[in-house]
Amino acid sequence: MVITSSRTMMTIAEASTLTSLPAATLKPIPYSQRQLLLLDPRRPYMLHTNREIPELKFGDLLVEVYGIGLNQIDWEPTDTGHTLPPPPCLNGREFIGKIIASNVDRKCRLRAGEWVLAVSTDHRDLRKAAFQEYAIVSCYNAIRIPKHVEPFQVASMGVAYVTAGLALGVCLGLTFTKGPKQKEFNLLENARMYPENVPDDIADEVFDAMAPCYQAQPGEWLLVSGASTITGQILIQLAKLGGLKVVGAADLSSHGELLQSLGTDVLIDLSNLDQAKRDIKRLTPGSLRLAIDAVGPESAEWCQQTPTKPLPVDAAARGGGSKLSHLVAMSGKPGTYNPNIQVHTVPIKLFHTSPYVGGHLSKWLYELLDTNKIQPPEVDFVPGGLAAINGALETLRQGKMSGKRLVIRVKEPDVKIGSLSPT
Repeated sequence: MVITSSRTMMTIAEASTLTSLPAATLKPIPYSQRQLLLLDPRRPYMLHTNREIPELKFGDLLVEVYGIGLNQIDWEPTDTGHTLPPPPCLNGREFIGKIIASNVDRKCRLRAGEWVLAVSTDHRDLRKAAFQEYAIVSCYNAIRIPKHVEPFQVASMGVAYVTAGLALGVCLGLTFTKGPKQKEFNLLENARMYPENVPDDIADEVFDAMAPCYQAQPGEWLLVSGASTITGQILIQLAKLGGLKVVGAADLSSHGELLQSLGTDVLIDLSNLDQAKRDIKRLTPGSLRLAIDAVGPESAEWCQQTPTKPLPVDAAARGGGSKLSHLVAMSGKPGTYNPNIQVHTVPIKLFHTSPYVGGHLSKWLYELLDTNKIQPPEVDFVPGGLAAINGALETLRQGKMSGKRLVIRVKEPDVKIGSLSPT
């Protein structure tokens, strides 16, 4: 069912609430747009027209959506109804598009005409949802896309990148470097410096789950279970940039070559889980105390059985204390409790509640893409705009996209992608 109405365009002069950018750089803003709404959690999305353009608040950018990257989180809540705002509601966690208006101060360096990748971790703010033609992104969360990178190629990596960055940087406390001078930054320390930006429901993870002496250090081993998933692929690359040695566990017959190309140090085939545990202990000399699972509770349970004997801590260098093992369970906690293992949950909302965390991640991804230090996932493109999303989500639901993502082409650029850049 499609509800239709005529679309009328308003002039720049009439767009009185769309401020801060020179009028010459703005294209006409429509009075209304199309949105894909969820009216019932267990029914397909419905396409509606004559919907309002999202309201710009201070600090916001208005983005014309060109492509939507689909994620597992885009279909799972529609099956259960969990984590969704009351219907009718919008969904969709990431998109790419061009900035057409803003309400920001001079500290925001993003300008009209620039391509950005947006990640909607603030899923209850429907203005930021991807399943519409015009959406909002906060200035500090907008990820500028380098001029030499085709925007559609990175439209499906934002959710995986943010999740991986928070898992490594906050849950495990790994320190990264960025910029020409390779300046160090630690997301966990940044989050703790501004407690007012940490919601109560993730405070335990930020402030209590990782003691300083346990934080991940360069040279340590990290097990990534579900290494061939998109999040797993990003995890491997970020972990290597942080100086970790990576054990990638996956179906090697299908994904071994890809994981090797990403720099994985040790490849473990998951076709025989008991043998996989033995292989890990044999192939990781020293200590393996860090693991991230990107699959689910059963896989997380298996991860709890893999840590090897920890190395002693240099009390003078690290502040003393023994090393516990740490498991980040991205897709569900293990069913049993192990007193020797700290289980972490990724505080995903920190990306939008803390400008000091979200801003670091956004700027860093631009740098990584600009310097070709990160490889985006393989994507399949789906034409047809918003109307094609239901069918594409069903493809995801059936598990047909192992190791790659689907990107919906909402609009086609007027000119060749490579030539699209601000004037």
